[in-house]
Amino acid sequence: MNILQRYRKIPHSVLLLIVAAFLIHMINAGFILILNIYLRKMGYSDSSIAQFNSFRFLGVLFFAFPLGIFIKGKALKPFFLTSSLLLPLFSLFLLFSIQGGNEVRITLGFVLWGLSFMILNVCGLPFIMRSAPEEVVSEAISLNFATWSLATIISGTLINILSGMKELVIGSTALVMDEFHIMLIIIGISSLSFVFILFMQEAKPRSSSSDFLSNFKALRSDYDWKLISRVLFPNMLIAIGAGLTIPFVNLFFNSVFEVDSDQFSLIGAATAGIVFLSMLVIPVIRRRFGFRVAILIPQWLAIFFLVVLAFSQIASAYSWALYVAIAAFMLRQPLMNMAGPMTSELGMKYVGSRNQELISAMSSSIWSASWFISAKIFQVLRQLELEYYQIFFITAAMYAIGVGFYHLLINDYLRRKPETNSSDVLPDVYAFED
Repeated sequence: MNILQRYRKIPHSVLLLIVAAFLIHMINAGFILILNIYLRKMGYSDSSIAQFNSFRFLGVLFFAFPLGIFIKGKALKPFFLTSSLLLPLFSLFLLFSIQGGNEVRITLGFVLWGLSFMILNVCGLPFIMRSAPEEVVSEAISLNFATWSLATIISGTLINILSGMKELVIGSTALVMDEFHIMLIIIGISSLSFVFILFMQEAKPRSSSSDFLSNFKALRSDYDWKLISRVLFPNMLIAIGAGLTIPFVNLFFNSVFEVDSDQFSLIGAATAGIVFLSMLVIPVIRRRFGFRVAILIPQWLAIFFLVVLAFSQIASAYSWALYVAIAAFMLRQPLMNMAGPMTSELGMKYVGSRNQELISAMSSSIWSASWFISAKIFQVLRQLELEYYQIFFITAAMYAIGVGFYHLLINDYLRRKPETNSSDVLPDVYAFED
């Protein structure tokens, strides 16, 4: 079966979720590309911006884990409908709060935005694992991850086009195409996600539904905590490193090379195009060469290009440094992101079906907790006047440790359930000890 045939076998319910997720991701992508620059133009310092961003993850930290317990055995469509309704509304609240300069409301807006987006993240993977046949699970997960890249392409291109227009005339009203009005347009488009979710049909949950307290009381006996912890530990290391860099790359380009919103959105859109293609190809790599090649090689290469990106600031006095930085960024992003679907699939298969809702929720909690901590660390490091390249070196070190533990996890998974591909079945000299 070739790659196109596999993608065609993804169920319509999963495809509808993926389209809805793409529209929801347009808000997230637009905010990632230009919101920090907009905050800077409104007079906020790097440390203040980092503090605002940290609160996006604070609410998720406290609510993702209970949500993962609550959804066990329950229909997930109502949660997707809730996310598709609340995310545009809370994004508008955040945007108008920034425009009004009310820091309390800005903080609350970041919390509410993070919570509404968290619902989609926690429920997405369990829904795919319930609905997609085993033979196309890799493709379904990869396509779901690719929605972020596609959303970044569309949002970035749209930002660049609208920024070039300067003004948009609607009837007798002329809107200045600044970051505020551009994000209003993106939020309006993304609100269509609700329509696609309405037409979803959901497969029956694999486990029986029970109330939250029963699920909570069963935490100790019903879940394999040893397996769960082995999956979450390298995930946490990668997340802490990523949180020091990914949310603030636009500030790096703006500070070091004076790249503005329209220019960075174009760089982000082009990069996302490469990410999108790499996401579609990675299941083929995984099937042919196994988890080791599909996860470890892209991650190690991504670390290398992150180091190159850091060195571009050291060489920023030279005219070629900007082009090196752009090239390193455009290569790092797809390499690190293409491993994401495979680490998620590995984790889901490693822990087994009864742990999947919980591992999805805990993964969201881990990422949110890590990014909250990372945003606070970034805030302190910038207050101490550490340069961006030094922060990037810290990220690279965290990535390297995390990738080392993914190596151990893959070894242990293969020992428990060897894949048919002999290229992945190597001696388990690094396997976890039971």
